[in-house]
Amino acid sequence: MGRGREPIETAVALIEGAAAAGWRGADPYDGLWVRWPRIMTGGALRRMVILQLHARSPVDIRRIYRRRHPLLAKGAALFALAGLRVHRHTGRPRPLELALDALQTLAADTSAGPAAWGYPFETQLRWGRYPAFEPSIVPTAFAIEALLEGERVAGRADLGERARAAARRLVGEHWTGDGHFAYHGRSRANIHNASLLGARAVWHALGEEAAAEVRAAVRRALGAQREDGSWPYGEGASLGWSDSFHTGYVLLCLDALRGLDPEVDEAVVRGAVFYRRFFGQRGESRLWADRAHPEDGHSAGTGLSALAALHRRGLVEREFLDLVCGRVLTHGIRGGHAVHRRYRGGVRSSVRYLRWCDGHVALGLADAAIALERRTEPVAETNPA
Repeated sequence: MGRGREPIETAVALIEGAAAAGWRGADPYDGLWVRWPRIMTGGALRRMVILQLHARSPVDIRRIYRRRHPLLAKGAALFALAGLRVHRHTGRPRPLELALDALQTLAADTSAGPAAWGYPFETQLRWGRYPAFEPSIVPTAFAIEALLEGERVAGRADLGERARAAARRLVGEHWTGDGHFAYHGRSRANIHNASLLGARAVWHALGEEAAAEVRAAVRRALGAQREDGSWPYGEGASLGWSDSFHTGYVLLCLDALRGLDPEVDEAVVRGAVFYRRFFGQRGESRLWADRAHPEDGHSAGTGLSALAALHRRGLVEREFLDLVCGRVLTHGIRGGHAVHRRYRGGVRSSVRYLRWCDGHVALGLADAAIALERRTEPVAETNPA
């Protein structure tokens, strides 16, 4: 890799920045973290307007009214994973120190209960609404993965016990009995990436104890794959769209669960072919497969992790992973943080998002650096039909 240690150094710098902020930061969807007058939040449409104004503004409108930010459990988990992997790869003690601080913060966070994590702000989605600190499968799944990795790398059994308790709660509270893990306890909508994130975390934490549920979730997701290799975001009339980072989640999870179903390998091959449509000729990580803009930071970070996994399976060329990694390093970092979005005409967001962008980019750069220094099998033949 021509850039040497630059991906690792950039990942460490992002982790250092998050640690200095106490693992707290702005989030694209934190618009309802503050108490707005009821007239502004009465109804789903009004709540969505507030959320989207915060999420889509290229400048940080939070500075008008806010002086502090919430603790983001999923962000702490992402930075912990990045630090642990950098430490294992380089032997450097500082990334491990930072990772353990993030894990301690994560383990001490019981705001969503003693065996779960959530978001510290109310959320209004297209398919539902849930309050602040509602136990949610996505932050819980990432927290479980980080705590388990902390147990393995640092020998901290207490971290693993916290993770396994959370995994058992996922099975008890989020398993629907209908082939998928629910996003949160107030909904039974099948959101494919969320169900698989839960399945992966449960499998890593509990293994055969939860094999039946995990296998069923994998089968449900395999059945949802389209002929072109893509997955819809979820099941339902308004959930048929596909974007980059959710597709990356699906591929990462299926790759980790590939031994549980003989059809996973073929599904990942087909999915990998479709997934490449999200990346431009210069390595741009695009949110949508059929649009050149926006170039998206979350998609870039998750993309590096997913492409690294696909590269190890021989499904993505080293040169392609290197191209995307290089684009992140040259265009995806500004002012010490990951760029959230680049729009048509060179306009870019200047907002720093710890969970949404910095955490995923730090982890993605670590995963890419490690994968690019390993040997892999030749790229497999694929049929893009």
